[in-house]
Amino acid sequence: MLSTHLKIATRNLRRNFTFSVINIAGLALGIGIFLLIAEYVSFEWGFNRFASNYKNIYRASFFNGKEEKGDYYLPPGYAAALKEKLPAIEAYTRIGENLGGGVAVVHQQKADAGQAYREGNVSFVDGNFLQFFGWKLKEGNGVLNAAQTAAISASTAKKYFGLNPAVGKIIEIKNQFGSTLYTITGVYEDVPAQSDIKADVLLSFKTLENPAFRNGNDWADPVKLESGYTYNFFQIRPGTDQAAFAKLATQVTRQILPDAKGLKVELQPLKDIHLAPSFNYHFQTYGSLIYVVSFLAIAILITVIAWLNYINLSTVQALSRAKESGVRKVLGATRSQIIIQFLTETVVLTVISLLISVAFVTLVQPYFNTFLEKPLSLKLLFDNWICAGVCLVVIAGCLFSGIYVATILSAFSPLKTIRGVANLKLGGVSIRKVLVVFQFTASVILIITTITLYRQLRYMQTQDLGLSLKQKVVITGPSVINSSGIDQSVAFENRVKQLPFVGKIAASNNVPGQGYNFSAQGITKLAPAAGDEKKSYSMLIVDNQYFDTYDIKFKEGRAFTPAMLIHGWPKTRKVILNESAAKQLGFANAEQALGQKINWGKEFEVVGVIKDYHHLSLHQFIQPMIFLPAVADGYFTIKMSAADMQQHINQIKKIYEELFPGEPFTFSFLDEVFDKQYRTEQKMGSIFMSAAGIAVFIAAMGLFGLAAFTAKQKVKEIGIRKVLGANVLHIVQLISADFIKLVLVSIVIASPIAWFAMNKWLQQFAYRTGMSWWIFVAGGSLAVTIATLTVMVQSLRAASANPVKSLRNE
Repeated sequence: MLSTHLKIATRNLRRNFTFSVINIAGLALGIGIFLLIAEYVSFEWGFNRFASNYKNIYRASFFNGKEEKGDYYLPPGYAAALKEKLPAIEAYTRIGENLGGGVAVVHQQKADAGQAYREGNVSFVDGNFLQFFGWKLKEGNGVLNAAQTAAISASTAKKYFGLNPAVGKIIEIKNQFGSTLYTITGVYEDVPAQSDIKADVLLSFKTLENPAFRNGNDWADPVKLESGYTYNFFQIRPGTDQAAFAKLATQVTRQILPDAKGLKVELQPLKDIHLAPSFNYHFQTYGSLIYVVSFLAIAILITVIAWLNYINLSTVQALSRAKESGVRKVLGATRSQIIIQFLTETVVLTVISLLISVAFVTLVQPYFNTFLEKPLSLKLLFDNWICAGVCLVVIAGCLFSGIYVATILSAFSPLKTIRGVANLKLGGVSIRKVLVVFQFTASVILIITTITLYRQLRYMQTQDLGLSLKQKVVITGPSVINSSGIDQSVAFENRVKQLPFVGKIAASNNVPGQGYNFSAQGITKLAPAAGDEKKSYSMLIVDNQYFDTYDIKFKEGRAFTPAMLIHGWPKTRKVILNESAAKQLGFANAEQALGQKINWGKEFEVVGVIKDYHHLSLHQFIQPMIFLPAVADGYFTIKMSAADMQQHINQIKKIYEELFPGEPFTFSFLDEVFDKQYRTEQKMGSIFMSAAGIAVFIAAMGLFGLAAFTAKQKVKEIGIRKVLGANVLHIVQLISADFIKLVLVSIVIASPIAWFAMNKWLQQFAYRTGMSWWIFVAGGSLAVTIATLTVMVQSLRAASANPVKSLRNE
């Protein structure tokens, strides 16, 4: 019986070749897109589950009751003090992420100069770090309990030592803590792609306990209960109530930390960090729950459109096959047999579509991975709940559409079908019209969404930032910060300044688009209001040329003087504020703030107030910023002519290598650095545009099939009208009018839905564009144009046919 059903199903697919191709193409494309996005969702959802006990690991954060986002930079001595008080803590580990970034020098022999590598992912960690997270070792024991010990990743070991053993070798790390030798105790497997904790080199926190290895940076003492700069992870005893533990931890913290009054401790599960980081941190690119849910919704929407496309075309075919159903019933076929026959056809068509979709995914996978910069594959779909979800969508779509169409076909009265009067109605409205409306509603929503995404991106990229990014090259400064390095930095600036193609040069310890140096609290006016000490400020160390080089305007006052730089901000005690900082400190205006003293442990004088500028992207509001004077050497920003750029950079490189021997020369363009902040929106816009295009394409294929069937149904009517004098335009209007009305109804339904969704999405941006009326007009017009062109192809074909042929049998 099954083989008979399969033979009949195959024969019918060949007989209705055009409809079969449209159905298979639509389903294959829809399922293929669903599989690709399901891979992405599985990848994003599976982050930070590499540890066997990840369900019991939490990251602690402090909330002061006013800030929306938690502070995950905690004092280094906090974790040990908390564990001593709370027995529910089984273990803890800390990481000073990227704290040791600088230059790694590998010496093959003691006397050689060594090979230098600039490393960013260099972190200080506790001795149990690798064991705590279950990172697998390839070589050595990886224990970092002793000072001047290090562990490196497998790829880093290969880069440094090739195929030779790395354990026991010595590497020299040059960074803000000076130049220190470390012995490698272990080589661990490369950090999993689905990890938010990334490090190429791990250094022992024990090293920083010795003042000799801190280079005067006493704030980095890893046993202190101040100067928060570490992430604290706690492994809690299984079965512990998270909320109750956090409440108890809050009480204990207020006893441990002298300034913790009003502070609240919150715990974030390790598995939740990626999609709900709840804070901004430029060293890592966390995921976004909003985008993951949005992409999943798109995948389901496109799949539904594809299935509805199949249902629509199949129900249309049902009218032409109604007589077949009636004859089968007359000859004794039961309704269940007819349902099984048509369900078999759906299963066959689905299996063919699924195979083609897998081939499609395999073909586009490399391009998709390159675009998203993620190592996706079909293997990700074998995650338990993802696999279940994919199977559910495919099987449910197959069964629902198959049973639905089969039920309709089997329900026709034999007498009516043989007489040719069968029709498909749902409450007086044609089912196929409802399905067309749904398809184009979804398509119009995606079109409007795409336009809004690109409009917001364009808005962010073209807004006046309050500073200039053009023709500026950023050069990473030397890794070691000491008196000798400062002298060399001054010499570098002076020599580069003499080059004819250089306009201006400035030094700072961070640059726009990348971040600040640190954040600080406890800064107030000399007569502060209640609660002022809890307000946070973003701090940036700059030289006297910073504001002029970036074309940042002063409201009042002036830039720092060279003399202020020599002594540095701890001794000079001079600061420059932005307008937001002046306002948050309680000054009525910039003029009132100028010359005033502020308290930050000691008194600092305000020597200038600049206009607010966007140091970071328009995702967030302009932060209150305080600028500190010093001979900064973290980054050099050079404004130079665009002509012969590479040749000019090579000249600067020669000076750099002469003054900073052994330091790798790296540079970037400031506008590109800043633009990277919008990479997520750029990718999301491309994905939405592709999704909208695919949705419209699938819907248009269905519309094409419906128009063909409508033209076939009205072939005699068209013939009679032409004989009676109707021209081609009248015939086109006859066939197209109903379909255009359906698309217009779709636009009316889609517009408020798209408006609500995009207004919600725009709320995440501190500075955003609005939902203008023309966006809906443009989206609707595009949908109408595509629908009109699609239907017109069939309409013109029908209008051009010879009426004699259609009326020959009358």
